[in-house]
Amino acid sequence: MIFSVLLNPAVDVIYELPELVPGSTMTDTPSVIHPAGKGINVAKAVRTLGEEVCVVGLIPGHDQGRFRQYLEYRRIGAEFFRVGGSARVNVTIAEQENGQVTHVSSIGPALSTRVQEEFFAFAESKMRAGDLWVLSGSLPAGFEGNAYRKLIERLGEHGATVMLDSRGKGLRLGLRARPAMVKPNHTELEAYFGEPIEGVRHIALKAKRLSDMGIEYVFVSLGSDGMIAVHDNDCLLCSSPPIEAVDTVGCGDALVAGVVVGYRRKFSFAETCRMAIACGASNAMHPGPGNVSLDEVWRLMEDVRVEAI
Repeated sequence: MIFSVLLNPAVDVIYELPELVPGSTMTDTPSVIHPAGKGINVAKAVRTLGEEVCVVGLIPGHDQGRFRQYLEYRRIGAEFFRVGGSARVNVTIAEQENGQVTHVSSIGPALSTRVQEEFFAFAESKMRAGDLWVLSGSLPAGFEGNAYRKLIERLGEHGATVMLDSRGKGLRLGLRARPAMVKPNHTELEAYFGEPIEGVRHIALKAKRLSDMGIEYVFVSLGSDGMIAVHDNDCLLCSSPPIEAVDTVGCGDALVAGVVVGYRRKFSFAETCRMAIACGASNAMHPGPGNVSLDEVWRLMEDVRVEAI
């Protein structure tokens, strides 16, 4: 089973307007209102690819019904730990005349370290050897900076495999627990090493540094430029196929989904990378994060170039 952890749930509100006029008061009905968060984005893409997946999340009691219904409709499992407050709200404004998209993200409720430990105990009851867990997104306010590290260590004790996709302290301290897989983007890689990292060779060198720390698989996403991936002695440059991008939000989450599904199905390293890039590209071709097309993914995989560097 694949589990996707959701620590910072959100409700996405999307407006589609002819044009956003700064300084004016505009009235419209949201075209879409739905639960969101990186853990959900990953799970949606994993399910579309045909794998069983369950979201393990910290969900405010007020929002649990909405989140559960949304996931069950998509045949995604849901294991929720109840907390107080309300889920944060993210607003997207899509302008139809010029194609511009504006995103405003809010900060979720502050939680205590006691809630953190209670959630860890809740999650630990689901941990089994051989399962694959995806830890993605930022940590909630109030959680310890080493929360992901502690969770990875517990998962390791139970024989589970972990993919970490976070930033800041979540990434820096989480890596100390040596998850099997990590997926920083270019900006997050620079922040981790505290220096500018320019050019394919330099990025590859830093990715190998992470590999030398004991991370079995390192995937550095580069947006439309593709990805650099390292496993053992292999270092691959994976180029994205040409597409007409509609919305790039969630492409990294779709890429993570492609990685874990390829790994789960025992694809070769190169084929796993092709699936990851194809998932990110398919996500970019559709509005909304985590929305990929299975037929598109298989077709796009044929156009992904993978070369050793």
